[in-house]
Amino acid sequence: MSKYDDIREEIKHLFEDNIQLNNWISAQEQSNDNQVGEMCREFLKVLESFEWAEATIHERGLDQSRISTSAIARMLTAKTKLLEVLEQYGVRKVEFPNGVFDATKAKIVGTVKDDEKPDGTVASISRDGFYRKEKLLRQAEVIVVKNN
Repeated sequence: MSKYDDIREEIKHLFEDNIQLNNWISAQEQSNDNQVGEMCREFLKVLESFEWAEATIHERGLDQSRISTSAIARMLTAKTKLLEVLEQYGVRKVEFPNGVFDATKAKIVGTVKDDEKPDGTVASISRDGFYRKEKLLRQAEVIVVKNN
């Protein structure tokens, strides 16, 4: 074999090694991304606990005194911080541009009559949905217009 053949062979091996390394890196990145997604799902369970506590406080009228209002404000500060952490990891709320309902992002939990809006329009969001990198982590729960 000539010196050029040796160099070509070495370049071929380096190229193959580079492909294997790139594949390994891609697999590691995908694994890390999946782990971050799972962590975000767990954070959403914590967020759900905050939402449940907040709703319970309002339903029971426990938000009427100055002391309870202060405690609620501290709780909501923690909820806000949690939402900020989720946002840092690319978690975003599901949105409904122009109020258009999307069954891939939400489920209907109720209906309301509104003669000014067409049927199927999202009237309100009962529970926020979230996605990360186009992957739905939690469906939104919505109330839609139904005029019939």
